[in-house]
Amino acid sequence: SLPRAHRATARLTNMRASYGGFAFSTEYDIERKFRETRLYQIAPISTNLILSHVATHVLGLPKSF
Repeated sequence: SLPRAHRATARLTNMRASYGGFAFSTEYDIERKFRETRLYQIAPISTNLILSHVATHVLGLPKSF
């Protein structure tokens, strides 16, 4: 799910750059999709917490915090 959220966020960022100010218009639904996609990166836990857990428990690295 995490890689999919990153890919979706990157695509929507490109769409926002392409559409310019119209990306925030309700007619195109880009703003809503960006908001919903961003939610999967933040909730229920942040991406940094997931990566920190993988680094500590899977890779055996020391805690970064």
